[in-house]
Amino acid sequence: MSLFKARDWWSTRVGEEEEFDHGCLCVANVDNNSQGTDRIIVGSYHGVLRIYNPKPVKDDAGHWSGFKPEDMLVEKSFPLPILHVEAGKFVSGTDNIQLAILHPRKLAVYSVSAVSGAVSHGNFSQLNVQYELKLQRTAFNMCYGPFGGVKGRDFFCIQSMDGTLSVYEQESFAFSRFLPGALLPGPLAYVPKTDSFITVSSSRQVESYK
Repeated sequence: MSLFKARDWWSTRVGEEEEFDHGCLCVANVDNNSQGTDRIIVGSYHGVLRIYNPKPVKDDAGHWSGFKPEDMLVEKSFPLPILHVEAGKFVSGTDNIQLAILHPRKLAVYSVSAVSGAVSHGNFSQLNVQYELKLQRTAFNMCYGPFGGVKGRDFFCIQSMDGTLSVYEQESFAFSRFLPGALLPGPLAYVPKTDSFITVSSSRQVESYK
């Protein structure tokens, strides 16, 4: 007998016939609202970015309400597929959270700001470009974190289709390294405690690089 039970709280259908991957979803206080409320950020291979602020209401029967138009803060189409979305401290000189969007040949960093009462159904948010990085190789995925133990900033590590890892200190390129024996790109994660990158090689071995 389990002590816990999962219950539906809020749900919505994202797009029609769009494709997604695990890197196309993240949850963060991306608009830096004073309540500290997290938003749900979703990007698709069709280039559509959506940001949700779920606010379900329980009715008299104890059921939660579903999606409402005011739950969507952003719906924006880009001309390029969205491979990965992340939220972190990607701009120097501020503690605010920014949104990073990885495209096949570009990484773009945006600030997200709320605009109150600008539409009939409530508030919405707008994106403002902070900087863009043009990539020399076609990207597959990325990770981020305070590489090298840096304080108050997050850096990027982008994995290319050929297995190359490229590190960017925010808007500045730092260095690239080719993973030995790489045939296909694999999952990529950063572990702050050991300051290392974890991936799985083409021979199905877990590898750690520092």
